[in-house]
Amino acid sequence: MFQTNYNDLLSNIPDLVCELDALEKISYANSFHKHRLGYEWHEILGRSVDDFFHPEDQKDVREKISHLQMPGSETTGIWRIAHKNGHFLTFECRGKFQPDSNGNRRIIVIARDITEELRKDFKLHRNSVVSNSSSTDLQPKPVDLHQKNFFELKMSQFEFSQLKHAFDEHAIIAITDKSGQISYVNDRFCEISMYTREELVGNNHRLLNSGFHSPEFFDRMYHMIQNGYVWKGEIRNRTKSGSIYWVSATIVPLRSIDGSINRFFALHTLITRTIESEEKVSQLLQEKELLLQEVHHRIKNNLFSVYSLLKMQANFSNDDHLKEQFDEAAGRLRSMMALYDRLYRSQNPNAIDLKEYIPNLVREILTTYPKIINFEFVSPLTIVVKPDIANNLGIILNELICNSVKHSFRTVDSGNIEVQIQKLEDQILFIYTDNGEPLPETFSLENSEAGFGIKLMNLLVLQLKGKVKVTPGQKIQFELVFPNR
Repeated sequence: MFQTNYNDLLSNIPDLVCELDALEKISYANSFHKHRLGYEWHEILGRSVDDFFHPEDQKDVREKISHLQMPGSETTGIWRIAHKNGHFLTFECRGKFQPDSNGNRRIIVIARDITEELRKDFKLHRNSVVSNSSSTDLQPKPVDLHQKNFFELKMSQFEFSQLKHAFDEHAIIAITDKSGQISYVNDRFCEISMYTREELVGNNHRLLNSGFHSPEFFDRMYHMIQNGYVWKGEIRNRTKSGSIYWVSATIVPLRSIDGSINRFFALHTLITRTIESEEKVSQLLQEKELLLQEVHHRIKNNLFSVYSLLKMQANFSNDDHLKEQFDEAAGRLRSMMALYDRLYRSQNPNAIDLKEYIPNLVREILTTYPKIINFEFVSPLTIVVKPDIANNLGIILNELICNSVKHSFRTVDSGNIEVQIQKLEDQILFIYTDNGEPLPETFSLENSEAGFGIKLMNLLVLQLKGKVKVTPGQKIQFELVFPNR
């Protein structure tokens, strides 16, 4: 009789009342489920509660239920429960751990349908916003303010569960007390660290210490957060199995109502792959540097060997014309050697500073000639060009200096050479002069009978897409204008 009255009483309650057994299966439900959710008894009894909650809410529901470990412990939440037809209704749920007479685990759940209430509150809230926005009275009425706050409170509870679900899917979250003991970890923390929640809660983050960071690293961290500052950094941790993982951590001090710090909220993002990629790139760069050093050493030796052979042939040749050809070839090779060495030593191999490159190259070229030749370089600004332009200018310079020594200074033991570089908007002006004998009045770069050096210069100027002006009989002997690509 009493049991019948008890069931009738529960059936008349306008809320969903159900009981979960030790396996968290539905063992009882009042008749509310039928007229509000559309299910028959056989469609719910023995089934897991996971089958009825919205997929986005299931993880939060499962986590809340897992916290019910002690008799009398309770949990609450606002979640969506599926109607038989497939749509979802919003319920405000309260669960309580209540062992049965045999001491077996049992959870009593009472769920109140707030779907229509939320709709009405939202409608009132929306009308209130529209009314307030069109009214000249900027101060909301007390009743409107109450409705707005009540609606926003319930919506914030619902939205918080959704945000928590999103955080749990991405971030590793932990909360510690002021002494550093862990009081909360989310499922993602347990998944990544491979420790259970029971092993982590009440323990210290030292459990995850990989030994990579120095004690001073953690001292600085604790000093910052204990003084109210947010700490951000990267931490290398060790899982329970001994594997290593990296996290990007943000630790925020949380204050109590009196303003004192009582907890620390740690938000971690897994960055193991990023760190491993950076380490791999660093290793590859080191290997590349070693390889470049070896290649540079071999190329430099090979170029010097060819240069030495050319000079040797020039020194042992009895044919003056042949000797001259060997010397000129060696000079051209020397220009390429100087450019290559400059490229190797440069921090940016795609940019050559002419203000540094040209003086060094000219001095190297002049050391091969027995005459005393003074050199002056004039460049008011730093001019940076690509390596192909620098290479062409270097070979042109070698040919010009060679011609000055052979022709302008042939009757004297000394002379002066001047090189000017100017930047004219998007063009570069290159001027070469010497103080030796002027060129013949009949000299022309277009002369078909000109030697190989002149023909080579014409070819290099063509590659530079430049224009050359030569003034025979005057001081300026070679003037080149070309675009700075």
